[in-house]
Amino acid sequence: MRILLVDDERISRVTTGRQLGQVGYQVQTAESAEQALELFAQQPCDVIITDLRMPGMDGLELLARLRRERPDTDVIVMTAFGSVETAVRAMREGAADYLTKPFRFAELHERLNKIADMRGIRRELKHLRQQVLAGASDGDMVGQSPAMQQVRERLRLYADHDAPLLIQGETGTGKEVVSRALHALGPRHKQPFVAVACGAVPHELAESELFGHEKGSFTGAVRQRAGVFEQAHGGTLLLDDVDDLPLDIQVKLLRALQEQVITRVGGDHGFRVDVRLIATTKVPLRNAVAAGRFREDVFYRLRGLELRLPPLRERADDVLLLANSFLCQHSEAKGTPPLVLARATADLLRSYPWPGNVRELRRTMESASVLCAGDTILPEHLPDELRDGEAAGAQRFKLNLQGAEQLPFQAMVHDFEDRLIDWAMQRADGQQGKAAELLGLARTTLQSKLARRDGR
Repeated sequence: MRILLVDDERISRVTTGRQLGQVGYQVQTAESAEQALELFAQQPCDVIITDLRMPGMDGLELLARLRRERPDTDVIVMTAFGSVETAVRAMREGAADYLTKPFRFAELHERLNKIADMRGIRRELKHLRQQVLAGASDGDMVGQSPAMQQVRERLRLYADHDAPLLIQGETGTGKEVVSRALHALGPRHKQPFVAVACGAVPHELAESELFGHEKGSFTGAVRQRAGVFEQAHGGTLLLDDVDDLPLDIQVKLLRALQEQVITRVGGDHGFRVDVRLIATTKVPLRNAVAAGRFREDVFYRLRGLELRLPPLRERADDVLLLANSFLCQHSEAKGTPPLVLARATADLLRSYPWPGNVRELRRTMESASVLCAGDTILPEHLPDELRDGEAAGAQRFKLNLQGAEQLPFQAMVHDFEDRLIDWAMQRADGQQGKAAELLGLARTTLQSKLARRDGR
Protein backbone atom coordinates (compact mmCIF):
# COMPACT_ATOMS: atom_id res chain seq x y z
CA MET A 1 0.00 0.00 0.00
CA ARG A 2 1.00 3.61 -0.55
CA ILE A 3 1.10 5.48 2.76
CA LEU A 4 1.33 9.19 3.60
CA LEU A 5 2.58 9.83 7.14
CA VAL A 6 1.68 13.26 8.59
CA ASP A 7 3.37 14.30 11.84
CA ASP A 8 4.84 17.60 12.98
CA GLU A 9 7.29 15.80 15.30
CA ARG A 10 10.35 15.16 13.14
CA ILE A 11 11.86 12.25 15.12
CA SER A 12 8.57 10.40 15.25
CA ARG A 13 7.93 11.10 11.55
CA VAL A 14 11.37 9.93 10.38
CA THR A 15 11.47 6.85 12.64
CA THR A 16 7.98 5.60 11.79
CA GLY A 17 8.48 6.36 8.10
CA ARG A 18 11.71 4.34 8.03
CA GLN A 19 10.03 1.40 9.78
CA LEU A 20 7.14 1.44 7.33
CA GLY A 21 9.54 1.39 4.40
CA GLN A 22 11.48 -1.52 5.88
CA VAL A 23 8.39 -3.76 5.91
CA GLY A 24 7.55 -2.98 2.30
CA TYR A 25 5.19 0.00 2.25
CA GLN A 26 5.64 2.91 -0.18
CA VAL A 27 5.93 5.88 2.16
CA GLN A 28 5.81 9.66 1.84
CA THR A 29 6.02 11.98 4.84
CA ALA A 30 4.67 15.45 5.57
CA GLU A 31 5.17 17.76 8.54
CA SER A 32 1.74 19.42 8.27
CA ALA A 33 -1.77 18.76 7.00
CA GLU A 34 -1.34 21.49 4.38
CA GLN A 35 1.79 19.84 2.99
CA ALA A 36 0.04 16.47 3.08
CA LEU A 37 -2.76 17.79 0.88
CA GLU A 38 -0.22 19.12 -1.62
CA LEU A 39 1.57 15.78 -1.78
CA PHE A 40 -1.71 13.91 -1.99
CA ALA A 41 -2.83 16.05 -4.96
CA GLN A 42 0.38 15.10 -6.78
CA GLN A 43 0.26 11.40 -5.89
CA PRO A 44 -2.81 9.93 -4.15
CA CYS A 45 -2.21 7.22 -1.56
CA ASP A 46 -4.14 4.36 0.00
CA VAL A 47 -3.72 5.23 3.68
CA ILE A 48 -2.96 8.43 5.56
CA ILE A 49 -1.56 8.16 9.08
CA THR A 50 -1.95 11.56 10.68
CA ASP A 51 -1.20 13.11 14.04
CA LEU A 52 -4.24 14.63 15.70
CA ARG A 53 -2.79 17.86 17.12
CA MET A 54 -0.66 19.89 14.69
CA PRO A 55 -0.16 23.64 14.06
CA GLY A 56 -2.64 25.02 11.55
CA MET A 57 -5.02 22.36 10.21
CA ASP A 58 -5.29 19.51 12.71
CA GLY A 59 -5.77 15.80 12.03
CA LEU A 60 -9.55 15.83 12.40
CA GLU A 61 -9.88 18.68 9.88
CA LEU A 62 -7.65 16.76 7.48
CA LEU A 63 -9.78 13.66 8.03
CA ALA A 64 -13.02 15.54 7.32
CA ARG A 65 -11.63 17.01 4.11
CA LEU A 66 -10.39 13.65 2.87
CA ARG A 67 -13.73 12.01 3.63
CA ARG A 68 -15.42 14.63 1.46
CA GLU A 69 -12.96 14.58 -1.42
CA ARG A 70 -11.43 11.08 -1.38
CA PRO A 71 -13.64 8.72 0.65
CA ASP A 72 -11.72 5.71 -0.69
CA THR A 73 -8.61 6.75 1.29
CA ASP A 74 -8.32 5.19 4.75
CA VAL A 75 -7.15 7.38 7.62
CA ILE A 76 -5.51 6.36 10.90
CA VAL A 77 -5.48 9.10 13.54
CA MET A 78 -2.71 9.08 16.17
CA THR A 79 -2.25 11.33 19.15
CA ALA A 80 -0.40 11.62 22.43
CA PHE A 81 -3.53 13.07 23.98
CA GLY A 82 -5.72 10.03 23.66
CA SER A 83 -9.12 9.93 25.25
CA VAL A 84 -12.38 8.13 24.69
CA GLU A 85 -14.00 11.33 23.43
CA THR A 86 -11.40 12.02 20.72
CA ALA A 87 -11.40 8.35 19.68
CA VAL A 88 -15.19 8.36 19.33
CA ARG A 89 -15.11 11.61 17.37
CA ALA A 90 -12.37 10.36 15.02
CA MET A 91 -14.21 7.11 14.31
CA ARG A 92 -17.48 9.00 13.86
CA GLU A 93 -15.79 11.28 11.34
CA GLY A 94 -14.79 8.20 9.35
CA ALA A 95 -11.32 7.25 10.60
CA ALA A 96 -10.39 3.67 9.81
CA ASP A 97 -8.53 3.31 13.11
CA TYR A 98 -7.08 5.18 16.10
CA LEU A 99 -3.71 4.91 17.87
CA THR A 100 -2.46 6.55 21.06
CA LYS A 101 1.17 7.64 21.24
CA PRO A 102 3.52 6.15 22.20
CA PHE A 103 2.71 2.93 20.37
CA ARG A 104 4.72 -0.10 19.31
CA PHE A 105 5.36 -0.31 15.57
CA ALA A 106 4.02 -3.88 15.62
CA GLU A 107 0.67 -2.43 16.69
CA LEU A 108 0.62 -0.01 13.75
CA HIS A 109 1.68 -2.80 11.40
CA GLU A 110 -1.19 -4.96 12.64
CA ARG A 111 -3.70 -2.15 12.07
CA LEU A 112 -2.36 -1.64 8.54
CA ASN A 113 -2.72 -5.35 7.81
CA LYS A 114 -6.34 -5.14 8.90
CA ILE A 115 -6.89 -2.13 6.63
CA ALA A 116 -5.24 -4.02 3.74
CA ASP A 117 -7.72 -6.85 4.28
CA MET A 118 -10.62 -4.39 4.36
CA ARG A 119 -9.45 -2.68 1.18
CA GLY A 120 -9.15 -6.05 -0.52
CA ILE A 121 -12.70 -6.92 0.51
CA ARG A 122 -13.98 -3.57 -0.76
CA ARG A 123 -12.27 -4.16 -4.11
CA GLU A 124 -13.82 -7.63 -4.31
CA LEU A 125 -17.26 -6.27 -3.47
CA LYS A 126 -16.94 -3.49 -6.05
CA HIS A 127 -15.84 -6.00 -8.64
CA LEU A 128 -18.66 -8.31 -7.58
CA ARG A 129 -21.28 -5.60 -8.02
CA GLN A 130 -19.88 -4.76 -11.46
CA GLN A 131 -19.88 -8.43 -12.35
CA VAL A 132 -23.48 -8.91 -11.23
CA LEU A 133 -24.62 -5.84 -13.17
CA ALA A 134 -22.69 -6.85 -16.28
CA GLY A 135 -23.69 -10.48 -15.99
CA ALA A 136 -27.30 -10.20 -14.87
CA SER A 137 -28.35 -12.12 -17.97
CA ASP A 138 -26.07 -14.95 -16.82
CA GLY A 139 -28.33 -15.67 -13.88
CA ASP A 140 -26.12 -13.91 -11.31
CA MET A 141 -23.44 -16.59 -11.57
CA VAL A 142 -20.56 -15.43 -9.40
CA GLY A 143 -17.03 -16.52 -10.20
CA GLN A 144 -13.95 -15.49 -12.13
CA SER A 145 -12.10 -18.83 -12.18
CA PRO A 146 -11.20 -20.29 -15.61
CA ALA A 147 -13.77 -23.03 -15.02
CA MET A 148 -16.62 -20.53 -14.55
CA GLN A 149 -15.47 -18.42 -17.48
CA GLN A 150 -15.67 -21.53 -19.62
CA VAL A 151 -19.20 -22.22 -18.33
CA ARG A 152 -20.25 -18.69 -19.37
CA GLU A 153 -18.70 -19.09 -22.80
CA ARG A 154 -20.53 -22.39 -23.32
CA LEU A 155 -23.81 -20.86 -22.17
CA ARG A 156 -23.58 -18.03 -24.69
CA LEU A 157 -22.71 -20.56 -27.37
CA TYR A 158 -25.60 -22.87 -26.47
CA ALA A 159 -28.23 -20.20 -25.84
CA ASP A 160 -29.38 -19.79 -29.45
CA HIS A 161 -29.74 -23.53 -30.08
CA ASP A 162 -32.81 -25.63 -29.35
CA ALA A 163 -30.96 -28.94 -28.93
CA PRO A 164 -31.41 -30.59 -25.51
CA LEU A 165 -28.74 -29.69 -22.95
CA LEU A 166 -27.41 -32.16 -20.40
CA ILE A 167 -25.79 -30.51 -17.34
CA GLN A 168 -23.72 -32.70 -15.04
CA GLY A 169 -22.61 -31.50 -11.63
CA GLU A 170 -22.49 -32.51 -8.01
CA THR A 171 -25.28 -31.53 -5.66
CA GLY A 172 -25.07 -27.84 -4.82
CA THR A 173 -22.98 -26.72 -7.82
CA GLY A 174 -25.75 -24.48 -9.17
CA LYS A 175 -27.28 -26.52 -11.99
CA GLU A 176 -30.64 -24.75 -11.77
CA VAL A 177 -28.95 -21.33 -11.67
CA VAL A 178 -27.10 -22.18 -14.88
CA SER A 179 -30.31 -23.50 -16.46
CA ARG A 180 -32.13 -20.26 -15.72
CA ALA A 181 -29.18 -18.33 -17.12
CA LEU A 182 -29.37 -20.28 -20.37
CA HIS A 183 -33.09 -19.53 -20.62
CA ALA A 184 -32.50 -15.83 -19.93
CA LEU A 185 -29.83 -15.63 -22.63
CA GLY A 186 -31.86 -17.36 -25.33
CA PRO A 187 -34.67 -16.31 -27.67
CA ARG A 188 -37.25 -18.01 -25.41
CA HIS A 189 -36.52 -15.71 -22.46
CA LYS A 190 -39.99 -14.12 -22.58
CA GLN A 191 -41.68 -17.53 -22.48
CA PRO A 192 -42.15 -19.81 -19.43
CA PHE A 193 -39.30 -21.45 -17.56
CA VAL A 194 -40.62 -24.54 -15.77
CA ALA A 195 -38.51 -26.68 -13.44
CA VAL A 196 -39.42 -30.06 -11.98
CA ALA A 197 -37.35 -31.94 -9.41
CA CYS A 198 -37.56 -35.49 -10.71
CA GLY A 199 -36.45 -37.03 -7.43
CA ALA A 200 -39.22 -35.27 -5.49
CA VAL A 201 -42.08 -36.62 -7.63
CA PRO A 202 -43.70 -39.87 -6.35
CA HIS A 203 -43.44 -42.73 -8.84
CA GLU A 204 -47.20 -43.11 -9.22
CA LEU A 205 -47.56 -39.40 -10.08
CA ALA A 206 -44.50 -39.00 -12.31
CA GLU A 207 -46.32 -39.55 -15.63
CA SER A 208 -49.07 -37.11 -14.67
CA GLU A 209 -46.50 -34.54 -13.52
CA LEU A 210 -44.67 -34.69 -16.85
CA PHE A 211 -47.53 -35.10 -19.32
CA GLY A 212 -50.69 -34.10 -17.44
CA HIS A 213 -53.93 -36.06 -17.09
CA GLU A 214 -57.55 -36.01 -18.17
CA LYS A 215 -60.41 -35.61 -15.74
CA GLY A 216 -61.40 -38.96 -14.23
CA SER A 217 -58.33 -40.79 -15.55
CA PHE A 218 -57.55 -42.08 -12.02
CA THR A 219 -58.81 -41.72 -8.48
CA GLY A 220 -58.42 -38.11 -7.42
CA ALA A 221 -58.25 -36.73 -10.99
CA VAL A 222 -61.22 -34.42 -10.48
CA ARG A 223 -60.20 -32.08 -13.29
CA GLN A 224 -57.97 -31.94 -16.34
CA ARG A 225 -54.39 -30.98 -15.52
CA ALA A 226 -51.56 -29.79 -17.75
CA GLY A 227 -48.18 -31.41 -17.19
CA VAL A 228 -44.87 -29.58 -17.14
CA PHE A 229 -44.32 -30.14 -20.88
CA GLU A 230 -47.53 -28.23 -21.60
CA GLN A 231 -46.77 -25.58 -18.99
CA ALA A 232 -43.40 -24.92 -20.61
CA HIS A 233 -44.78 -24.76 -24.19
CA GLY A 234 -42.79 -22.17 -26.13
CA GLY A 235 -40.23 -21.87 -23.33
CA THR A 236 -37.76 -24.01 -21.41
CA LEU A 237 -38.34 -27.16 -19.37
CA LEU A 238 -35.79 -28.21 -16.73
CA LEU A 239 -35.80 -31.85 -15.64
CA ASP A 240 -33.69 -31.54 -12.51
CA ASP A 241 -31.92 -34.76 -11.45
CA VAL A 242 -33.25 -36.67 -14.45
CA ASP A 243 -31.27 -39.70 -13.21
CA ASP A 244 -33.98 -40.11 -10.54
CA LEU A 245 -36.71 -40.83 -13.12
CA PRO A 246 -37.99 -44.44 -13.01
CA LEU A 247 -37.17 -46.60 -16.05
CA ASP A 248 -40.81 -46.97 -17.13
CA ILE A 249 -41.22 -43.17 -17.17
CA GLN A 250 -38.00 -42.83 -19.17
CA VAL A 251 -39.63 -44.88 -21.96
CA LYS A 252 -42.44 -42.34 -22.21
CA LEU A 253 -39.99 -39.47 -21.99
CA LEU A 254 -38.21 -40.87 -25.05
CA ARG A 255 -41.26 -40.27 -27.29
CA ALA A 256 -41.55 -36.69 -26.09
CA LEU A 257 -37.87 -36.15 -26.89
CA GLN A 258 -38.00 -37.81 -30.30
CA GLU A 259 -41.30 -36.46 -31.62
CA GLN A 260 -42.10 -33.55 -29.26
CA VAL A 261 -45.51 -35.16 -28.87
CA ILE A 262 -47.13 -35.99 -25.51
CA THR A 263 -50.33 -37.70 -24.43
CA ARG A 264 -52.04 -36.92 -21.14
CA VAL A 265 -52.73 -39.79 -18.76
CA GLY A 266 -56.17 -41.10 -19.71
CA GLY A 267 -56.08 -39.31 -23.08
CA ASP A 268 -56.53 -41.00 -26.44
CA HIS A 269 -54.61 -38.63 -28.67
CA GLY A 270 -51.26 -36.89 -28.59
CA PHE A 271 -50.46 -33.28 -29.30
CA ARG A 272 -47.29 -31.43 -30.12
CA VAL A 273 -45.36 -29.31 -27.63
CA ASP A 274 -42.48 -26.92 -28.31
CA VAL A 275 -39.95 -26.80 -25.47
CA ARG A 276 -36.20 -26.33 -25.05
CA LEU A 277 -35.28 -29.22 -22.77
CA ILE A 278 -32.55 -29.01 -20.13
CA ALA A 279 -31.77 -32.08 -18.04
CA THR A 280 -29.44 -32.10 -15.04
CA THR A 281 -27.79 -35.04 -13.34
CA LYS A 282 -25.74 -35.38 -10.17
CA VAL A 283 -24.07 -38.61 -11.39
CA PRO A 284 -22.39 -39.45 -14.72
CA LEU A 285 -25.28 -40.79 -16.81
CA ARG A 286 -22.93 -43.05 -18.74
CA ASN A 287 -22.23 -44.89 -15.49
CA ALA A 288 -25.95 -45.07 -14.72
CA VAL A 289 -26.51 -46.59 -18.18
CA ALA A 290 -23.75 -49.15 -17.54
CA ALA A 291 -25.43 -50.06 -14.23
CA GLY A 292 -28.82 -50.49 -15.93
CA ARG A 293 -30.38 -47.59 -14.02
CA PHE A 294 -30.83 -45.32 -17.02
CA ARG A 295 -31.92 -46.06 -20.58
CA GLU A 296 -29.19 -45.72 -23.16
CA ASP A 297 -31.56 -44.40 -25.86
CA VAL A 298 -32.80 -41.63 -23.52
CA PHE A 299 -29.21 -40.81 -22.58
CA TYR A 300 -28.22 -40.24 -26.22
CA ARG A 301 -31.34 -38.11 -26.80
CA LEU A 302 -30.56 -35.90 -23.83
CA ARG A 303 -26.89 -35.29 -24.61
CA GLY A 304 -27.38 -33.10 -27.68
CA LEU A 305 -25.23 -30.53 -25.89
CA GLU A 306 -23.32 -31.14 -22.68
CA LEU A 307 -22.00 -28.98 -19.86
CA ARG A 308 -20.09 -30.00 -16.73
CA LEU A 309 -20.26 -27.72 -13.70
CA PRO A 310 -17.07 -27.87 -11.63
CA PRO A 311 -17.37 -28.54 -7.89
CA LEU A 312 -16.34 -25.70 -5.62
CA ARG A 313 -13.13 -27.48 -4.58
CA GLU A 314 -11.94 -27.06 -8.19
CA ARG A 315 -12.55 -23.31 -8.16
CA ALA A 316 -10.94 -22.19 -4.91
CA ASP A 317 -10.36 -18.71 -6.35
CA ASP A 318 -14.14 -18.18 -6.40
CA VAL A 319 -14.76 -19.18 -2.77
CA LEU A 320 -14.07 -15.77 -1.23
CA LEU A 321 -15.94 -13.97 -4.01
CA LEU A 322 -18.98 -16.16 -3.39
CA ALA A 323 -18.67 -15.81 0.38
CA ASN A 324 -18.61 -12.01 0.12
CA SER A 325 -21.54 -12.13 -2.28
CA PHE A 326 -23.62 -14.05 0.27
CA LEU A 327 -22.56 -11.67 3.05
CA CYS A 328 -23.66 -8.74 0.85
CA GLN A 329 -27.04 -10.36 0.22
CA HIS A 330 -27.51 -10.97 3.94
CA SER A 331 -26.59 -7.38 4.89
CA GLU A 332 -28.84 -5.91 2.19
CA ALA A 333 -31.75 -8.01 3.45
CA LYS A 334 -31.09 -6.80 7.02
CA GLY A 335 -30.25 -3.21 6.02
CA THR A 336 -26.87 -3.37 7.76
CA PRO A 337 -23.27 -2.72 6.57
CA PRO A 338 -21.63 -5.77 4.96
CA LEU A 339 -19.63 -8.01 7.25
CA VAL A 340 -16.01 -8.75 6.37
CA LEU A 341 -13.93 -11.90 6.59
CA ALA A 342 -10.95 -12.07 8.92
CA ARG A 343 -7.79 -13.31 7.20
CA ALA A 344 -7.84 -16.57 9.21
CA THR A 345 -11.48 -17.10 8.27
CA ALA A 346 -10.72 -16.57 4.60
CA ASP A 347 -7.89 -19.12 4.80
CA LEU A 348 -10.24 -21.71 6.30
CA LEU A 349 -12.87 -21.09 3.63
CA ARG A 350 -10.34 -21.52 0.84
CA SER A 351 -8.84 -24.73 2.24
CA TYR A 352 -12.13 -26.53 2.98
CA PRO A 353 -13.22 -29.01 0.23
CA TRP A 354 -16.94 -28.01 0.31
CA PRO A 355 -18.65 -31.36 -0.31
CA GLY A 356 -21.97 -29.48 -0.42
CA ASN A 357 -20.51 -26.98 -2.90
CA VAL A 358 -22.06 -23.52 -3.33
CA ARG A 359 -25.19 -24.46 -1.42
CA GLU A 360 -23.11 -25.41 1.63
CA LEU A 361 -21.07 -22.20 1.39
CA ARG A 362 -24.26 -20.12 1.29
CA ARG A 363 -25.63 -21.78 4.43
CA THR A 364 -22.27 -21.38 6.18
CA MET A 365 -22.23 -17.63 5.48
CA GLU A 366 -25.84 -17.24 6.60
CA SER A 367 -25.06 -19.03 9.86
CA ALA A 368 -21.87 -17.01 10.43
CA SER A 369 -23.78 -13.77 9.83
CA VAL A 370 -26.21 -14.69 12.59
CA LEU A 371 -23.46 -15.67 15.04
CA CYS A 372 -21.27 -12.62 14.37
CA ALA A 373 -21.91 -9.84 16.89
CA GLY A 374 -19.35 -7.42 15.41
CA ASP A 375 -18.35 -6.45 11.89
CA THR A 376 -15.87 -9.27 11.15
CA ILE A 377 -16.53 -12.98 10.55
CA LEU A 378 -14.05 -14.84 12.78
CA PRO A 379 -13.10 -18.55 12.66
CA GLU A 380 -15.25 -19.25 15.74
CA HIS A 381 -18.32 -18.21 13.74
CA LEU A 382 -17.77 -21.12 11.32
CA PRO A 383 -19.01 -24.71 11.77
CA ASP A 384 -16.75 -27.13 13.65
CA GLU A 385 -15.79 -29.12 10.56
CA LEU A 386 -14.30 -26.04 8.91
CA ARG A 387 -12.16 -25.26 11.95
CA ASP A 388 -10.90 -28.83 12.24
CA GLY A 389 -7.67 -28.70 10.23
CA GLU A 390 -7.61 -32.44 9.70
CA ALA A 391 -11.16 -32.56 8.38
CA ALA A 392 -10.62 -29.48 6.26
CA GLY A 393 -7.32 -30.40 4.70
CA ALA A 394 -6.62 -34.12 4.85
CA GLN A 395 -9.59 -35.52 2.96
CA ARG A 396 -8.96 -34.97 -0.74
CA PHE A 397 -12.25 -36.35 -2.01
CA LYS A 398 -15.58 -37.64 -0.79
CA LEU A 399 -17.79 -40.33 -2.27
CA ASN A 400 -21.47 -39.55 -2.71
CA LEU A 401 -23.07 -43.00 -2.65
CA GLN A 402 -26.41 -42.05 -1.15
CA GLY A 403 -29.14 -44.17 -2.73
CA ALA A 404 -26.68 -46.35 -4.65
CA GLU A 405 -27.58 -50.05 -4.81
CA GLN A 406 -24.92 -51.26 -7.22
CA LEU A 407 -21.72 -49.68 -8.53
CA PRO A 408 -19.88 -50.23 -11.84
CA PHE A 409 -16.42 -50.43 -10.26
CA GLN A 410 -14.29 -50.14 -13.38
CA ALA A 411 -16.35 -47.27 -14.80
CA MET A 412 -16.07 -45.37 -11.52
CA VAL A 413 -12.31 -45.93 -11.31
CA HIS A 414 -11.94 -44.61 -14.87
CA ASP A 415 -14.13 -41.61 -14.02
CA PHE A 416 -12.04 -40.82 -10.92
CA GLU A 417 -8.84 -41.14 -12.94
CA ASP A 418 -10.25 -38.84 -15.62
CA ARG A 419 -11.05 -36.20 -13.03
CA LEU A 420 -7.52 -36.31 -11.64
CA ILE A 421 -6.11 -35.95 -15.15
CA ASP A 422 -8.50 -33.07 -15.95
CA TRP A 423 -7.43 -31.31 -12.74
CA ALA A 424 -3.74 -31.67 -13.55
CA MET A 425 -4.13 -30.61 -17.20
CA GLN A 426 -6.09 -27.54 -16.13
CA ARG A 427 -3.50 -26.58 -13.50
CA ALA A 428 -0.75 -27.12 -16.05
CA ASP A 429 -2.50 -25.09 -18.78
CA GLY A 430 -2.53 -28.12 -21.04
CA GLN A 431 1.20 -28.91 -20.71
CA GLN A 432 1.48 -32.67 -20.42
CA GLY A 433 4.94 -32.64 -18.86
CA LYS A 434 3.89 -30.30 -16.06
CA ALA A 435 0.60 -32.20 -15.55
CA ALA A 436 2.55 -35.46 -15.19
CA GLU A 437 4.72 -33.83 -12.49
CA LEU A 438 1.63 -32.69 -10.58
CA LEU A 439 0.34 -36.27 -10.57
CA GLY A 440 3.70 -37.88 -9.85
CA LEU A 441 3.58 -39.81 -13.13
CA ALA A 442 6.01 -40.31 -15.95
CA ARG A 443 5.04 -38.24 -18.98
CA THR A 444 4.71 -41.38 -21.11
CA THR A 445 2.34 -42.88 -18.53
CA LEU A 446 0.13 -39.79 -18.65
CA GLN A 447 0.19 -39.81 -22.45
CA SER A 448 -0.90 -43.45 -22.55
CA LYS A 449 -3.75 -42.71 -20.12
CA LEU A 450 -4.86 -39.76 -22.25
CA ALA A 451 -4.76 -41.91 -25.39
CA ARG A 452 -6.72 -44.69 -23.67
CA ARG A 453 -9.31 -42.18 -22.46
CA ASP A 454 -9.73 -40.68 -25.92
CA GLY A 455 -10.27 -44.16 -27.29
CA ARG A 456 -12.97 -45.09 -24.86
